[in-house]
Amino acid sequence: MEVDKLHRVGDPNQLSLGQLLMQVCRLTGERLRFHMEAIGLHRGQGFVLFCLRHHDGIPQSEIARARHIRPASVSNMLKRMERDGWIERRRDEEDERIVRVYLTDKARALHDEARARFRTLEEEITGTLAPADQAAFKEHLLEIHRRLLELVPEGRRNAPPWGGPKPEDNEGGEG
Repeated sequence: MEVDKLHRVGDPNQLSLGQLLMQVCRLTGERLRFHMEAIGLHRGQGFVLFCLRHHDGIPQSEIARARHIRPASVSNMLKRMERDGWIERRRDEEDERIVRVYLTDKARALHDEARARFRTLEEEITGTLAPADQAAFKEHLLEIHRRLLELVPEGRRNAPPWGGPKPEDNEGGEG
């Protein structure tokens, strides 16, 4: 009897919508980790490279805002990326309190491969959905995103509008 209960707990059909969404997010994170490690990056580093591809030289504090994570967490990630030769950090010439982040040639050379990995991940996520279903699903996720963002404390809410890779980075456009 206990084994039967355990089986039902692990059955995605038995999960609430919130529980299922959390599992899907975790699995998506695992797939992202797989794809980024395949090209020598850690999980969150791909986002930084895409962000910098479109906004090279942005302050590191803006990266933290865009990701909704603590500046110290971004600083640790950037330290590793700098050590590995993906980025360089420099003090702003006019305001030395600001640290700006720039891509290196090594990171620029990785762009096409990273973009291909993000496209593959996108296909893994949406491949079972018809285009109309993808659009509807996206609208529902945006509603959830807006709702949860409203619950984020005011000081951490306003991420820049460029807070992630541009859609064309996943759909084959130039980026």
